Amino acid sequence: MSLFLRISFGILIIFFVTDCASYWQNRRKDLQDVVHVGAETPVYGAGFRLFFLPVGFYFAGGESELGKRDKGAGFGLRGGDFGKYHSQQLVFGILGGENFHSGEALRDENGKVIFNKQGIQETDDERANLKSVKMRYFSFFNDPVDERNKRKKEEFRRRYMEDMIRKTKNKELQAYIPEREPKPFGYPPGFNWQIDVFFGLYGGVRAGINLAELADFVVGFTTIDMLGDDVE
Repeated sequence: MSLFLRISFGILIIFFVTDCASYWQNRRKDLQDVVHVGAETPVYGAGFRLFFLPVGFYFAGGESELGKRDKGAGFGLRGGDFGKYHSQQLVFGILGGENFHSGEALRDENGKVIFNKQGIQETDDERANLKSVKMRYFSFFNDPVDERNKRKKEEFRRRYMEDMIRKTKNKELQAYIPEREPKPFGYPPGFNWQIDVFFGLYGGVRAGINLAELADFVVGFTTIDMLGDDVE
């Protein structure tokens, strides 16, 4: 069988075993993840980020107050979505951090914004929540012993419960499996494979590409989800 026929046969199998609408929506979102470009305000300075290493002197956004104008507003393609987003960033030499999320924030019955464990606003868009960021650069180097031990215990418990389910065939035990923290350091998988440039004087722009998202887009045609961001 020729290579062309094998590829065609593989694509037909994908159509039969997947929901086509969901499949192509995820491919489109994966493609939109590869590059990002946006206009932001307020911003001052310039810099770039090569994977996990930021360089420059740059300040974007500020402390936002509930009910007032968002300090750190952006518009463009970022996080796989096109439209408005929130962006705060500080680069001082090679130090700093950033905060990013897109979508409208969820609110409780009292009108207060709902935050996740990282202190990022939750939205009704599951994929937008996966792509949100709130972290300090090099935070993965500061991993307290208590946190590492906690993750090890949860991983042991998770594997133990999964083994019990395989042996007993009791799917009700799945309720006792600890959930994995998708962003233990405040950023999603693939974040450290991003290349960014950003600059401005009050108003500014940013542009970049993510190599991990590019790989995720390519292998995604085989239904392999490298970064765990395919949602229904």
